[in-house]
Amino acid sequence: MFAPYRRLLTRPGVPRLLLSALIVKLGTPVLSLALLLAAVDRLGSYTTAGLVLTGHALALALCAPLGGRLADRYGPRPALTGYLAAHALAYALLLLAPPALMIGAAVLLGATTPPAGSVIRSAWPRLVPAASLPAAYAIDNAVNELTFIAGPVLVPVLTLAVPAHGVVAAAGAAVLLGTTLLLASPAVRQAAPTPPGRLHLAGPLTHRPTLLLLTIAALGTFTFGCLRIATVASATAFGSAASAGVLMGLLSAGALLSTLGYGARAWPVTGGRLLVLLSLAEAAVLLGGGWAPGFVTLAVLIGLAGLVTGPRDAVVPALLAAHAPARYRTEVFAWLNTFMWAGYGLGTAVAGRLTGLHDTGGAAFGAAAAAAVAGAILAAVAGRIAPPPPPPEAAPATPGPARASDHVADD
Repeated sequence: MFAPYRRLLTRPGVPRLLLSALIVKLGTPVLSLALLLAAVDRLGSYTTAGLVLTGHALALALCAPLGGRLADRYGPRPALTGYLAAHALAYALLLLAPPALMIGAAVLLGATTPPAGSVIRSAWPRLVPAASLPAAYAIDNAVNELTFIAGPVLVPVLTLAVPAHGVVAAAGAAVLLGTTLLLASPAVRQAAPTPPGRLHLAGPLTHRPTLLLLTIAALGTFTFGCLRIATVASATAFGSAASAGVLMGLLSAGALLSTLGYGARAWPVTGGRLLVLLSLAEAAVLLGGGWAPGFVTLAVLIGLAGLVTGPRDAVVPALLAAHAPARYRTEVFAWLNTFMWAGYGLGTAVAGRLTGLHDTGGAAFGAAAAAAVAGAILAAVAGRIAPPPPPPEAAPATPGPARASDHVADD
């Protein structure tokens, strides 16, 4: 089962890229919680602290495509270097600025976030053979799931030793360190800028299959946002609001395990058809969640939901890497982040609107299921976006040397 991952990890440059991804991505969930705690400490208001988080998240989501485009146009190294310097200054401003400027500093912090995640995802096709891309994107998504499990746990541990603003500084140090390691990666050093040519203002959004895939990703995070609300409402109805954390932990654990399982084998269906099947399975599980008679049944269904969402979240970036226009190879993953954040925010807003104080979360589960069905329909519409899988001996889809041994000296 683990043979694809063993082959992947023995390729030059892969361990370094994964280490960079782990450090960079760990900073995001740590910062999200630590920034809230620091803002409450400094501003004395949850309302204003919420504005700090909202400003940071919106700036990050809206400005991410610009970072991806600059990485494509001028190469990832110049883009990452410039963003790294600006982001360090933004962190200094956030930590040292008076409370009245904290919201603006958080917006600047989000706007200057280095496009490290997008660069990492765009680097996989240059680093591994096409046949290994499913395993590469599976382990990439597994790292993401792992950080969102570990990050919220790490924050209270760190606050035992340092105040909340110190944890914010630690999160910033992680992002800066991970980006610095990424700059030294062979996959980034060897990446050439996109040849000059006509660029559309909307970038990869003008490419219909790409737009469909991005929308499918947004619908996936919409369901996740709905589940955030639905699990709290259901757990409260079953007598323990705190047990919602257990349910979300089961969701993440299921997604982590199934993501690794997806990348460990070759699938007999194309990525587009697999998206349809996974989305329909998710819809069925979510509908069942709305009718769960007790906590144990609900926990089992939430775990099953994780088992189908994990592979889905790995299939989408693999399809984007294979079929998005080459001139937008990094920007498309920046748009992926934007669409996912937008879907999550909309999902929490809709589910919150549908859920009353004494509801069981059934309406939120229904909204999540409807979004999953919509994702299945869009995946069916985009059914031809994935060609048959390449043979195992396929050469890496990378400019320059075609053999892994050619890169040994660079690693």
